Amino acid sequence: MFLLLVLLAELGRLHAQMDSEGIFLHVTIPWKIRSNESEGTKNQVTYIITIDEKPYTLHLTKRSFLSQNFLVYTFKETGSLHPDSSYFKRHCHYQGYFADFPNSVATLSICSGLSGFLQFENITYGIEPLESSARFEHIIYQVKNDNPGIPVLAENYSSIRQNDQPYKVYLSSQKNTLSKLLPQYLEMHIIVENALYDYMGSEMMAVTQKIIQIIGLVNTMFTQFKLTVILSSLELWSDKNQISTNGDAHDLLKRFLAWKRDYLILRPHDITFLLIYRKHPKYMGATFAGTICNKSYDADIAMYTDAITLEGFSVIIAQLLGLKIGLTYDDINKCSCPRAACIMNHEVVGSSGVKVFSNCSMRDYRYFVSKFDGKCLQNFPNLQPFYQNQSMCGNGILELNEECDCGSEEECQFKKCCDHNTCKLKGSVECSSGPCCTSECEIAVAGTPCRKSIDQECDFTEYCNGTSSNCVPDTYALNGHLCRLRTAYCYNGQCQTTDNQCANIFGKGAQGAPFACFEEVNSLRYRIGNCGFKNSQPLPCEPKDVLCGKLACVWPHKNTYKSNIQSAVYSYTQGHVCISITTGSSDGSRSDGRDYAYVADGTVCGAQMYCENKTCKEINLMGYNCNSTTKCQGNGARARL
Repeated sequence: MFLLLVLLAELGRLHAQMDSEGIFLHVTIPWKIRSNESEGTKNQVTYIITIDEKPYTLHLTKRSFLSQNFLVYTFKETGSLHPDSSYFKRHCHYQGYFADFPNSVATLSICSGLSGFLQFENITYGIEPLESSARFEHIIYQVKNDNPGIPVLAENYSSIRQNDQPYKVYLSSQKNTLSKLLPQYLEMHIIVENALYDYMGSEMMAVTQKIIQIIGLVNTMFTQFKLTVILSSLELWSDKNQISTNGDAHDLLKRFLAWKRDYLILRPHDITFLLIYRKHPKYMGATFAGTICNKSYDADIAMYTDAITLEGFSVIIAQLLGLKIGLTYDDINKCSCPRAACIMNHEVVGSSGVKVFSNCSMRDYRYFVSKFDGKCLQNFPNLQPFYQNQSMCGNGILELNEECDCGSEEECQFKKCCDHNTCKLKGSVECSSGPCCTSECEIAVAGTPCRKSIDQECDFTEYCNGTSSNCVPDTYALNGHLCRLRTAYCYNGQCQTTDNQCANIFGKGAQGAPFACFEEVNSLRYRIGNCGFKNSQPLPCEPKDVLCGKLACVWPHKNTYKSNIQSAVYSYTQGHVCISITTGSSDGSRSDGRDYAYVADGTVCGAQMYCENKTCKEINLMGYNCNSTTKCQGNGARARL
């Protein structure tokens, strides 16, 4: 009788933990198959799990997606931020599949029993340990997803990429310039607002586990792209929200972006998600599409409602991330996903089972990474020592003692070059991947272009060296090198002029405005003209810095500027119609972290002067020390790595 009461109590606890998202099936005891690896270093493990009275063999591989410096932040009663990492294990997360079911996915934490999700072609199961059990008993439940009937985004959601001409051309053309996929990493900071914190259990450990399960599911989806979503830190607004979360999701996103610029400086991330609970939202999220690596737009909003499960919520986050990295929603008449639901399908939030990116999404992503610079995705994150000190064949990452690693058997696109089982090159082949590896698995001859110049004067085309499958390091002219007939400076590989910046924002014909326009706009303490913000308040520009604040352009057209991304303000000065953006950037192609609405660093602001951080500085502070006559024999510009 006592054991029955204990079991009923545990089932009651788990039912509450499942948030009513599952149908209880039965209790099972997973059987672990022994391996030769020691317990402390197990990279791969196998279990036999019974589901609906049928045994399944589950193969798991360690898949770390938590930063080694992962912290959970909460706010004390005094309002101070409190980081904590003491209660959480970081090396417990595995991803795998069921034998004889190639179209299956599992994402589990295995340190204190098995906890997570088991996905087949059109059905998903959850598994959780019975903590009071002495026999390693677990509960298996079927996850039931209902279609919430709520669009993920508003019909006029902000798509910066779709409004710039190069991307329009891409969407309507044959996408035949594609990039081979290399491992990339997206570091994410997540904030859980107060209402969702309470909805998920109102307890730090329980909420943290659910967020990690969500990101685990997200990672199973992005494996196709060799993109690992790293949860770098988590912030729980357990007592009260730090900003108002009322109102329209898109307005909230703009408000959140303004807040985070001042308050998230010390939490490293490529993107921040604010997760909100709404009982009846109009739509499930907000994003600026195509803006990955642009610090002016490095945030998204995702809304959780009663109608969805953790699995469904992971799809919403995956769709928002997909839009962020250049994907578009699938046309069901042109895009396909064999034996699985397509992630970028509008209706997929309500489906159960394995979800994959369509052939259209794969093409979108390959094109995006080949055409738009996403340097933030190329930073190798500070993961567990497991990744740093040991190699794991089949994870798609070239590590110690590996000659190649093309991913799992299903993922490997270089089967004639690389043995996916041993991570050794086949036969006498020289390489298996990289921009300097040919389709015949040979290293390209020296002098083969491998990285195009993005600026004729300030950036250089790189060439294969004939000995490596990787391109040589990116090089460009030293900051301060003169360009544009000696009227401008090179800065981070680009010739920085207000003419170029204005044309990029407002289109052909727009030019940098005269000094009088800058002076009029940037001398005011308003959001439409300033030299930055402090405590969310705009700072007026000092007289010497007016050419380094908000960008002012000459508007050459008779019609007004039209955009669904941002609004503009006009002024009439010295016979010129001048225009500036009121709030944010207009184009997500910028990946250097600056806001496109401001004058770019490196732009001339006077004789022997340049802009940096919205301040006009003397050119000698740029550190340019190259005399091309003496150091390059007058034949070129000194390069910088």
